[in-house]
Amino acid sequence: MPEERADPRQVRSREAMVAAATTLLTEGGLEAVTHQAVATRAGVGRATVYRHWPDLLGLRLAALEAGMPPLSPAPANAAAASGAEPRAELVHCLRQLGERLDDAQAGAVLAAVLGGAQYDDGMQHLKRTLLTQIVDALRPAVTAAVDRGHLRADVTAETFAMFTVGPLVHQRFLVGSTLGRDTVELVVDAALRAWAP
Repeated sequence: MPEERADPRQVRSREAMVAAATTLLTEGGLEAVTHQAVATRAGVGRATVYRHWPDLLGLRLAALEAGMPPLSPAPANAAAASGAEPRAELVHCLRQLGERLDDAQAGAVLAAVLGGAQYDDGMQHLKRTLLTQIVDALRPAVTAAVDRGHLRADVTAETFAMFTVGPLVHQRFLVGSTLGRDTVELVVDAALRAWAP
């Protein structure tokens, strides 16, 4: 039996609605994401939004998921280069995270997920997904740093994330400063010094 293809108009319509929901989230927080607001912003009927997301939480989760694309690994040529230092890969991963935190949309998503995770299972799942993405992005570089003797043998990607992501989130959201490359490098170097063999 031939595989059924999605109607391109429905795909475009859904993409427009998700983009509208994510923009509304960025501009006004989670409360701004409603069926009516998304319909108006996306230029579709409210019934169309309800057909895709019958409940408001599902619509808001779709906006949050769209605002949390996974981090990409360090470029293969940099990671595979002879004698490449794990520090460069760690800086790459955390700089990419810093750029996301500096972005208004990503900042709104993070704030909504962290706030909602206390009360909602869907938000809690998104929080775990975000943490997993960060740890998985760091894992190859942390493993390489341990293997090459730059970090103690007991240091894991989870531990490294806990002691590097925290200062970046503090600097960005509590202090209110953007995260330049210098800040990321200071955080990475402090962690490498703290866990040097």
